[in-house]
Amino acid sequence: MPITLITSLRLRAILLATLVLFTTQPTYANDDASLLAAGQLTLTGSTALSNLVSLWVEAFSERQPSIVVTIADPGSAVGLESLLNGTTDAAMISTSLSESQRQRFIDRYNYPPSTTPVALDGVAIFVNTANPLTDISLPQLDAIYSRTRRCGAKKPIRHWSELGMSGGLGQLPINAVGLSDDSGAYSLFRGKALCGGDFRPDYNAAPGPGDVQMLISSDRAAIGFASSALRDSGLRALPVALRGGEAAIAPDAKNIRSGHYPLSRTLAIAYSLPPDREISPALRAFLSFARSAQGQAIAIKAGYVALSESP
Repeated sequence: MPITLITSLRLRAILLATLVLFTTQPTYANDDASLLAAGQLTLTGSTALSNLVSLWVEAFSERQPSIVVTIADPGSAVGLESLLNGTTDAAMISTSLSESQRQRFIDRYNYPPSTTPVALDGVAIFVNTANPLTDISLPQLDAIYSRTRRCGAKKPIRHWSELGMSGGLGQLPINAVGLSDDSGAYSLFRGKALCGGDFRPDYNAAPGPGDVQMLISSDRAAIGFASSALRDSGLRALPVALRGGEAAIAPDAKNIRSGHYPLSRTLAIAYSLPPDREISPALRAFLSFARSAQGQAIAIKAGYVALSESP
């Protein structure tokens, strides 16, 4: 066989192998070769968001194996403190930054923190599946959880009979469960359901959503709040009404995305970005992945709500 023919066949084989190599690589929505990066990334903050971020990191690492991501979930408040002190690359936050939080950051760095929304969620009100309560209102929640009753209730609600429950459940005291004060859910619930008031002395504050789940699923007299992404066969989320006598709104994807659910919230990543600087390649790559079609599909599968109806 002539040498030129052998060379031609070899060249065709090499081109074919190259084509197969590139066409069999996984593709991602919003993929961008410029996002390829290396380095380390530390994310600290929200317990509600850390579960989702962990799922993102697992998939992201297949795409960006040279970026090592470390996650810590001590709560949104601690995450923001870590960002302020410069001990984390970014903070996972589950509620909007307060004016005082923004101002503290500005006072230290002379520019505000940057935030990028990554998913939507709601603070849901859960009861045990053995509890027949069908819905609840924000004023009722204030009367259950608060000692100050700033939302206007004339008296506290402490027994299930006061919510219309009869039989054995009606005779039981209400076990008010929720998250601790370093969580975004606590801040949102206190602001919206308690009108900024104080929790009752025997409020049962749990360190994380999993603990709220365990407390409610094992106690039919319990009621609690946590991320609407929480799923368990032993508990059920209640529709919530703004006021007594009004229609209660379920914490589903449609109502959370529209903001009609009273305790809707945006989950975001906050980071320090001086005006004359660009975001780090590692953080830029991770945020791009989280907001991509693949990242948003992961959020939906995990029980969260995508940023848009068609991610």
